[in-house]
Amino acid sequence: MNAPPEDSGSDRNSSRGLGLGLGLGLGLGNSRRTEADSSGGLGLGTGLGLGSGLGLGLGSGLGLGLGLGLGSTFDPGKDAGAGGGIGTIRSYYATPYELRQIPWTLDFTPDNSGATPFPLAYLINPYQLAGDPLLWTTEDWDPALRFWSLPYDPHLTEWLRAADRTEPATLAALEFGGQPDKWHPDLIDPEAFRWLEKTDLDWMEGRPAVGAEPVGFAFIKAELEQLKIYMEDDRARYLFESDVQADGLPDYLIHFLGADSISHPWTLELINCGLSIGNVAYMVYKEHYKRVRPSVLRPGLTVPFGPPAHPAYPSGHSFLAHFIALLLLEIPGIYQRFGVLPDGQPADNGGILRKPEWRDLNGTNPIPSPLLNIAHRIAVNRERIGVHYPSDSTGSRHLAAGIWDALINRGLQNVPGRGGAQPQPIDAPTLMRVIDHAKTEWPTPW
Repeated sequence: MNAPPEDSGSDRNSSRGLGLGLGLGLGLGNSRRTEADSSGGLGLGTGLGLGSGLGLGLGSGLGLGLGLGLGSTFDPGKDAGAGGGIGTIRSYYATPYELRQIPWTLDFTPDNSGATPFPLAYLINPYQLAGDPLLWTTEDWDPALRFWSLPYDPHLTEWLRAADRTEPATLAALEFGGQPDKWHPDLIDPEAFRWLEKTDLDWMEGRPAVGAEPVGFAFIKAELEQLKIYMEDDRARYLFESDVQADGLPDYLIHFLGADSISHPWTLELINCGLSIGNVAYMVYKEHYKRVRPSVLRPGLTVPFGPPAHPAYPSGHSFLAHFIALLLLEIPGIYQRFGVLPDGQPADNGGILRKPEWRDLNGTNPIPSPLLNIAHRIAVNRERIGVHYPSDSTGSRHLAAGIWDALINRGLQNVPGRGGAQPQPIDAPTLMRVIDHAKTEWPTPW
């Protein structure tokens, strides 16, 4: 899963290269940097790709017909520093190569002996009657990401090692990261700020009395049952899409909008800002809550790849999808077509849509917005493959809305929470300049 992307990186690097295969020709690869440098391209068998600006890429592909295959490339130079441990090649952000996607036949019919294909009946209670809760530890983090378990560094020194310092998005992340007193969960109360709702954290409740079933586990069991249903009913159909979104989350939003680097370079840079700011925010929150992945508690979920080696809560993909969508919907030429349906207006009456408000993302009901609908789809796909709980997704939706509100609306849309707690405005001048530039790329007569 860093975004995003759960869970995405910060720099936007695109490269094109030629891949020489074992078949009869060559293919083009096109990569976008999100959580790790990944590229999808048309290749022939297994080949070697040279990407301008990204260095040497190792290609692998599934051969179809006369060697024609779908290739994916990785950049050892970049990925070693940002996506995984030193000297390793990662297929997804913070996912060891050994945990890459492998095929599991999603047939749930018992065999002739009556044995079930997947051991889905077995559950582990993270709140045992003796000992501390089962939480993510420093050793569980991917080696290249363990710096997130250290005391927070507002200068983001380690994070900058994998960032392109010439990008506006990097400066935007530094501006955000330098104000932890306004967003860091160790320094503010996300519930009092109404950035998180009670049901977002019901999984954390411990045992009410000795010998009684923990309230948190009852909540978790319901979530694990939902993931079992997703596995049985949805995973096979959504697996290819979920696989691409693991590293290519922004591409789905770009494709849905019809944006491109020629006509909308600042729009893509705005997406980059969302990735950078989001990566800092959700990683800090992951370290704060330390939630173990669903497959730790229900091994029968048999995730198709991963899960990524960082905590589950909040979901990076859900955070990034919702946060980036909210930033894009600051642009009139985008929100008029992809924004939120005005209250009481039928979806098919032909009226233009409006900018989102903080209240639109409260609760768990579907948001009447084309772009936020796609963000929801990306979030739920992470549940379909078993790497996130439903509350990871909804908590991220609420957290993304809260941070967006503090950045864009100065926190003024948020109703004061417990004890009159009110979020403080987060200053991000670079982000605001990028938004202003991006607005000019979407002219509108309305």
